Amino acid sequence: MWGYLVLILSSLACSYQASNFSGVVVSYGRFWNDSYVAVHYTINSRNECINPFWTCLSGYCGLKAQEFNVTAPGLFGGCTTVGLTIYYVSGPTQFVLSLHGLQWVNVTNDVKDAVALTRVDWRRRSDTGKANASPRSAVPHVLRVPSNCERKVTLPTIDSDGDAVACRFQNKTSVLKLTPNCTMTFIPGANVSYAEGKYAVQLIMEDFPRQNITLTDGKGNAIPLQSENALGQIPIQFLLMVDPRVESCVEGEYLPAFLPPTPANGDLLFASVDETLKIYINTIARKANSTEMIFIGPPGMVSAFKDGLHFLVWTPIETDLGQSQHVCFIVQALERVTLIVRHSEMRCVIVTVVPVVVELRARLRSAFPLYESTFNLTQIKAELVMQGLPADITLRLLSFDEKTATATPSGGETQTAVLAPSTP
Repeated sequence: MWGYLVLILSSLACSYQASNFSGVVVSYGRFWNDSYVAVHYTINSRNECINPFWTCLSGYCGLKAQEFNVTAPGLFGGCTTVGLTIYYVSGPTQFVLSLHGLQWVNVTNDVKDAVALTRVDWRRRSDTGKANASPRSAVPHVLRVPSNCERKVTLPTIDSDGDAVACRFQNKTSVLKLTPNCTMTFIPGANVSYAEGKYAVQLIMEDFPRQNITLTDGKGNAIPLQSENALGQIPIQFLLMVDPRVESCVEGEYLPAFLPPTPANGDLLFASVDETLKIYINTIARKANSTEMIFIGPPGMVSAFKDGLHFLVWTPIETDLGQSQHVCFIVQALERVTLIVRHSEMRCVIVTVVPVVVELRARLRSAFPLYESTFNLTQIKAELVMQGLPADITLRLLSFDEKTATATPSGGETQTAVLAPSTP
């Protein structure tokens, strides 16, 4: 009798976890050398945490040399599982990994089975001399939009090989339009009540070489690849929550709006090892009771709130040196009367860890107007080198304020520029 009861309870638990899936993001790259493929994944669930099982769908996937994952509580009682699996492949190969045995939570667009394929092309590239690394991206496991407001979301991308990155639907979602540059647009339909609900969004992200290349396999065969053909593919999947109508689509009323000093979407930020980076995020939602921040960032990044500002705090370590990381954030607000949760737009920045970050604020004086398009960094670098900075420093113009020009006694103008070193 007890054995029978245990068997049934175990079966129910498995079924509960199986229909628990709410999104996944995968990427792959080198681990130590080309003999090891590192597959990174983030899997989201709405109830219990998921222990994923990856199957080798085709090709030679090699041997699992190491595997580990960590789980953390998510929103609304959900869970996020972040993991890394390292495959020993010994040389150039191709294979496809499949996420096995999971089912989506109940969604309006009637998607049931979780189909998430990662296609790895690990042949040696003629342009880089190395195996291909996939693009990397990030997205929260839930994005919310009111049913009557248009909203655009552009997925951030980093590709260490310098490839072109494009997105396409795995299964079309009727409420979203997608462009190849990975920008999704929610356009309200005439039948608003039909649009409300949860939608499973399933995208495929691919990388394309910017020129024709050859790929060398394990037998030494060189196979040509045209620039219009994809190298690999990764899955990007999440939940889109289409919420009830909002009285006003103007940001800053019911929908949170970002204010300075919040970074702009796509900004490049720099950090250095053992130096704490703070990203300040300022928002307003006049008809909300409270706001809280949702973010995706590197391990160790935390959020805080002080003096009316949200901010993200991260201190890079030695292993982060030279790496670029996505940091994406959303602010959600709770309406005072309806108690409906509303999301801001999603913003993403890229943080690159460099040996030293120096920010210079220079007030420039010139007898003629200066413009960003004609700003001469070469002359400034030469002057800085003469003052003792290393000759191999690389400068990047972070900002240049053309509007604050003021007249000087000599008849010239003064303007402010902010400079920082780019990735060495």
